[in-house]
Amino acid sequence: MCNQIKIKVAAGNHDREHCPVSFQLLKTSLPLFEINSLNVHMFDESGASVAVQTEETEDTIVLHWLIRELAAQETITYTIKFNEGKPINELGSVDIFERENRFDILIDNELATSYVMDPALAKPYIGPIIGPNGKSYTRLDFETTEHPHHRSIWLGIGDVNGIDAWNERPNYGKQKINHIREKYAGPVFARISSEIEWTNFKGHPLMNERRTFTIFNTPADARLIDISFTLSADFGRVELGATKEAGPLGIRVAETMSVDRGGTIVNAHGSINEEECWGNSAPWCDYFGKVGGDILGIATFEDPQITEFPTYWHIRNYGLIAPNNFYFRGGQVLNKGESLSYTYRIYFHRGDTQEASVAERYQDFIHPPKVKVIKDDE
Repeated sequence: MCNQIKIKVAAGNHDREHCPVSFQLLKTSLPLFEINSLNVHMFDESGASVAVQTEETEDTIVLHWLIRELAAQETITYTIKFNEGKPINELGSVDIFERENRFDILIDNELATSYVMDPALAKPYIGPIIGPNGKSYTRLDFETTEHPHHRSIWLGIGDVNGIDAWNERPNYGKQKINHIREKYAGPVFARISSEIEWTNFKGHPLMNERRTFTIFNTPADARLIDISFTLSADFGRVELGATKEAGPLGIRVAETMSVDRGGTIVNAHGSINEEECWGNSAPWCDYFGKVGGDILGIATFEDPQITEFPTYWHIRNYGLIAPNNFYFRGGQVLNKGESLSYTYRIYFHRGDTQEASVAERYQDFIHPPKVKVIKDDE
């Protein structure tokens, strides 16, 4: 029995570079009755191996891989072979190592970032984000007196039932990780999913959150991290106030990248810096400047499936990035049992907005390449 299929990927209207692609196959459509997802291999048109990561359910198998480069209107055909040989290990990997109060994520044996869950801190964070020169794209300075709660990448809201879960001042809110639901890594990405309880300072629960972040096996000068989270009113009514101290997503850029130190903010409409971007809606904002002698940047993309799309931006010349609809559209109420979900992609890049093709990378996120199964004679 044949143990392979072919798929064709069309770039569509956009140049693709380090572009994540996922494709779901029904097991009933595959040539095998039994599939060992560890022994799924992918080959490009030249016969070269392509790193592929799989996830399996009772009825489907999902393939994940990265298109390193594919020009607009071009196509590429892959051959997928099932249950043949051992896993291919020389294609690079993303690994998760558990340390005390944190998970370190390594790409090709080099630290890319960490997910820090120190109970001594009010909330978990992701950081540092190591760039191509070994310096961090984000700020993580525990000695600063200026916005000390701005730790690299975090989630927070300044008014949750009257509790400040953004700042860290007397009677502030806290986030407690109750459970790591998933810790999954392979050659294409690492993913960590956690269940988090938001509480007041005394530990009384306010709401639950399910948070997932995925870091892809892309170069340090084109790093991609996807963050999705769902806020759930499991304990009763939740009022999310109209406060500018909110994201819920918050990112603090490296100090030398800030506009105050010579950096630049650009949004999807071409608006420049806080004076033109703060309080205005846009599907993405990019922030770039010098870090360790190189021009590095952080572009933040919002998923258009979010109901309040496009988001308004609480973005500052001193270095804060926070997509925030609560302040500019008004607060939101979740009755018991209701939830609110968000998805973002963060693109850490070398060069300015144009050099890093930020607009094209946003299209990778919202309009990924099309994939289909083909016959041998197609």
